[in-house]
Formats: sequence, structure tokens, C-alpha cells
Amino acid sequence: MKLKIKLSTLALSLLMITESLARKSEEFYEGVTRLNKVLNDVNRKYVEEVDTEDLVNSAIEGLRDVLDPHTAVFSPKDYDNLKVSTDGEFGGLGITIAIREKILTIISPLQGTPAFKIGLQAGDKIVKIDGESTKSISINDAVDKLRGKIGTDVTISIVRSGHIEIMDFTITRDKIVIHSVPYSGMLNHDIGYIKVAQFAKNTGRDVKFAIEKLQSQGMKKLILDLRYNPGGLLSQAIEVSDLFLDKGKVIVSTKGRTQQSEARAETKALVDSRIPIVTLINEGSASASEIVSGALQDWDRSLLMGKTTFGKGSVQTIYPLDAKGNAIKLTTAFYYLPMGRCINKPENGIRDETHAKSDSTAVDSTKKEEVFYTNAGRKVYGGGGITPDLEAEATHLTWMEQIIERQSLFFKFAVKVRPSLDSKKVKVDETWEVPSSLFKEFEEFVLKDSVFNESKGPSETSVKVLEEVLESEKKWEGDTLRTTKDEVEIAIEKLKEAFAMRRTKALQSNAEYIRRGIKRELLGVILGDATRTAYNLKSDTQVLKAIEIIADDTKYQKLLTSKLK
Repeated sequence: MKLKIKLSTLALSLLMITESLARKSEEFYEGVTRLNKVLNDVNRKYVEEVDTEDLVNSAIEGLRDVLDPHTAVFSPKDYDNLKVSTDGEFGGLGITIAIREKILTIISPLQGTPAFKIGLQAGDKIVKIDGESTKSISINDAVDKLRGKIGTDVTISIVRSGHIEIMDFTITRDKIVIHSVPYSGMLNHDIGYIKVAQFAKNTGRDVKFAIEKLQSQGMKKLILDLRYNPGGLLSQAIEVSDLFLDKGKVIVSTKGRTQQSEARAETKALVDSRIPIVTLINEGSASASEIVSGALQDWDRSLLMGKTTFGKGSVQTIYPLDAKGNAIKLTTAFYYLPMGRCINKPENGIRDETHAKSDSTAVDSTKKEEVFYTNAGRKVYGGGGITPDLEAEATHLTWMEQIIERQSLFFKFAVKVRPSLDSKKVKVDETWEVPSSLFKEFEEFVLKDSVFNESKGPSETSVKVLEEVLESEKKWEGDTLRTTKDEVEIAIEKLKEAFAMRRTKALQSNAEYIRRGIKRELLGVILGDATRTAYNLKSDTQVLKAIEIIADDTKYQKLLTSKLK
């Protein structure tokens, strides 16, 4: 009798579920029919003819208003660009470019590429591509023109500092590989450093190669830098985590309406568990970089240092829409760390409600007060993002330093003086020091720069506003023809003179930083990005703090166990 009742109850439940699904399906198709009729009526009856492609694209873009900012529809061109960023290779020249002073400029040729071999230099200004002017060109358009099929040629016209005539270079495109690990090296006799910039097709392989290289150089401790890493492929986050975690340990799980998965370490860790690791993270670390750092934290395999990460813990899946190359990137699940935390922050566009709805006993890990514990019992919190074990501020820049960096004045100066240094056969390497004469030349260069002089600090901006208000008052009072200056106007002029003097003094008071900036960019322009990065790490406050922690075994172990319950 009890069995019959249970079977009847089950049958009733299944019937209710079936009816509910049928009702939702019917509502969905009714909505699609209504949308189709709206588009059809607009296309046939609107007062003016509407471009069909624009109409459809606008309707599709509206999906983001009710879904999340990570959902997107790609045109064939956008889809190709996405595949380049994830595949990590394309046909091109091998240069990093940017717009500097409204001119398309080479920031750095990549070593071993066609651009490097033919002699392109950092600071070269590209004024023409295949005979067409680059005036007012956008970065995206420039990239489209420079990339192409492997084996095809492109001619670029260059203006180079120290040369009067325009120089033409015809370059054969070749396969360009984007390296996920732009730099790795030994910081001292036993501390290795690996920078991971993104998680693309071969990131796991690149990190493995970097680890093996450092091990051969005597690495006993490691700093893993994931700062400003925007993420990328889930598969590569798993591969990288596998290098540090023992076989069988959970790395990440995904949960959504239509997909659930769990990834575990499949091999013995390449890095011995006795080797201390500090992982650097910040607010620019997202997605795949949060999976790696979160997994290492949950298994107490690394101390995390820096700032709380971005909190982008949703999974996007790409589905082709047609044979033309259109595709949709759709959010389909959330990432969960080994001990149960959800990486996603609700404010990043979508809330973790799916799992909570399907399981009434599930922990809502988006609540900041929700407590979780690492494998060793350290307390960590939900709410999205990965909170570091140790907060560490980035290098603080004064307002003067911020202006110089924002306007790329160190780079521009390095490009300007390089021909002179080359002609004098000055050997610029890590042992070279910036002479006083070059510092003075930089000071004069900066003070003559129009963009630098137009950039105002907060107090200078206030004076400019006051000056504009006084000018308005003069017009209102009708005394614009007055030739003599009153006391306030004279005081403002003196203030402006004082600010000009303060700028000169500020350059002197920031002399150490400026000397480092000059040397950093000359090393980059002459010897390449790797040398620039190695030098820059020596003054990186977060890296220096990580070295301090990891160099002291007692302090490291104390921090790794300091939050035991």
C-alpha cells in the first residue's frame, strides 16, 4: 500500500514538472513569435526604411540589458579577434603598437619576429601602411591592416628619431605567438619569479617551461605574479594549477542550469610541496587567474599577497550562430573553488542564484559574511573575488610621477636620446647609471612638453577655475576693457609663477624615481621588454614585500598558519 502511495506521489510530481516545462516552453515560443512579428512590422511598415542588419543587431544587443555584461554576440570579425586572443597565434609582424601624440607608434618589436629581424625599433612612428596614411587611424584598424595571412607582405613607412627621411620597410608576415609568460627569472640566488599575463592556448606549457628553467637555475622559492591578469581559458587555469597541486586535489567546479563539472589535478605537482610560494594578485586579476590563486589558497599551497581580485567567476560558452561566422558568448555557469566559495561578485553583472534555487540547502557563497575554511583550517570569506592573505599596496606615485607616466614621457625621451647614445657608443645595460647631464636634459625636455604643461594637479586646477570665474565676472560687470590688473589678478599670476617653480622643484625632489624611469625605458628601447621588466621588479614594492616574506621561512610558515581556527 505504501509503495503504491509513493509511486502515485512520484507520478504526480513528474506530471507537475512536465506541465511546468510545457508551459514555459509554450510561453517561450509565444514570445519568439511576438518578437518576430515586431521585427517584421518594423521592417515592412516603419515610416523610413530600416537597415535589417542594424535592426537585428540592436534587438540582439538588448539581451545584455536583461542578462549580464559578459554575454555578447560576435560578428565574424569580432569572433576572429577573440580566437586570436585565446589561440595565442596569428599572422603578423611582431610589434606592440599604441597611439602616442596622435601618431601610430611602435612600443616594442618582439624578439625573433619579422619586425625584430628587419630592424624596426621602439619609438618608430608608422606614418603609412601600404601607402595609405595612418593619420587618425584607430588601433583596431591598424591591427587589421598589419595582420594577415602568413607569407604575405605589408609595407610600412617609418619616421625615426635622428633620421630626416621616411624609411620604408616591406615585411613578410609570419606566425606570431603571443606568450602568456612575458617574463620569468631569478630575483636572487634562490627566489624565482614568473609573470603570467593571460590564460591562452599554451599557458600551461609556457608556465611549465618557466618552472623547469628556474629549477635548473637553483630555484628554492617562487613568486607567481597574476596581477592584472584578466583570465582566459578554463583549461589553462586547470593546467597551471596542476603544476602546483598534488594529484587528485580538486581545482575548480562549475555549476549551472545545463552543465556541472569538476576538475582535479591529474599529475604529480611539478613544484615540490616544500617550496614556498607567494602569489601576487590585485583588482585586475580575474576569471582564470582567480581560479589558480583561489585553488592554491584553499589547499594552503601559497600565500596570496596584494589586493582583492575582480570577482569574475562566471563561465562563458561560445555557440556559433550561422555559417557566416557570427557567434554568441553566453554565460552558462559559475566557478566554485575547492572548499565551496563562488568566485563571482554579484556587482559584476550576475548573481549566483542558479545553484541556490536548485538546492535549498546550498550555501549562498556570494554573502560576504559567509565563512569558509581552507584545507588547513584558515578562515576565508565568500562574497566573490579572492581576498589576499596579506594586503600589500602597489607603488604609490606622486602627482608629478603620475603625469610623467600617463604621458609616456620616459618612453618618448628614451626614443629621442637613443640615437645620440648610440653614436657615442654608450653601453646601456643594468650596470649603467643615468649621468647628471642626461637627467638635466630630461628635465628640460619635460618642462618644454606642451602636454605636460597642460596637465594640472588638483591645486593648479583650482587656480585655473578661479581665473575663469574672475573672467566671467569681468564680462558680467562690463569691465573687460580694463587694462590695469587688480590685486586678485596679480595674486593669481604670482600663484601661477609659484606653481611653475614648484614643478621644477618637484622634478628635483623626484630625482631617484626619474633616474629609474629614464634607465627603465632606455633598457626597454635598446635591450627589449625582458630587460625592462627585470629592472623594474627591483623597485616594485609588492614584489619587494613578497621577497621579504618568502625569504624568511619562519615568517612565511607563521602567515600560512596564522588563521587556523
